[in-house]
Amino acid sequence: MIKRTIFVVIIGLAASYPGMASIVLVGPEDITGSGFGNLPRALTIQSQGPSQPTEAGCIAPDGSGGLLAGNGACTSGNLGGDEQNPIGFPKQSAPTLSSLGITNADQIGILFDAIQPQNSNNNVVTIDNLTLKLYSGATLVLTASGTFSNLATNPGNGNTDYLFALDAVQAAAFNTAIAGNFEYRIALDSTISFPRQSAGPDSYAFINMRGASIQAVPEPVSFSLVGGGLIGIAVLRRQLARQFYN
Repeated sequence: MIKRTIFVVIIGLAASYPGMASIVLVGPEDITGSGFGNLPRALTIQSQGPSQPTEAGCIAPDGSGGLLAGNGACTSGNLGGDEQNPIGFPKQSAPTLSSLGITNADQIGILFDAIQPQNSNNNVVTIDNLTLKLYSGATLVLTASGTFSNLATNPGNGNTDYLFALDAVQAAAFNTAIAGNFEYRIALDSTISFPRQSAGPDSYAFINMRGASIQAVPEPVSFSLVGGGLIGIAVLRRQLARQFYN
């Protein structure tokens, strides 16, 4: 019985830990339009028409200095196809870690510029999937993903930006995979949906977060799972006390 209770507690606490999301929302980022415009883009996507409620894009290095785009570059269920031209710098890129000055995976920041047109009733987007990919040449080494809903938007570059990062567990996994080789490349897949017509272009950029303090923004479900973990601890304490005094 005690073994079963310990298992329940471990599962409850593991599920409640915000880092389980792999990619986490650090929070809104205050940046001007010109500030975002000066950043090299990692991925820029735009829907194919005013009636399309989603947009998707995927970029990957081709191993010879160029880029692959679209479905052939996608992982984790992303679709691709809405990458904005040019398929290359400055709209799309798969930079090396060294080019960004990154020497540790917890410095990898992903900045999202939500440029959807504002609507008084539906000025939000959902990132159905954001996947960070690590490449050695053209070989996919590791991925990390996250999903984020109800992100507010405003028209114009730099007016509504969000910063994402790897959680501690995934950053450690990336560091192990990199093994000190900062010529590895990083690239993005993303699928975005929005509850209205007309969209984009929406862009992501990589930034170096050296010195930043990363803390996940928990969703409401995380609080309920934390509660479940605490209840499990209380049950475990009662079970241990009963065993000790008997």
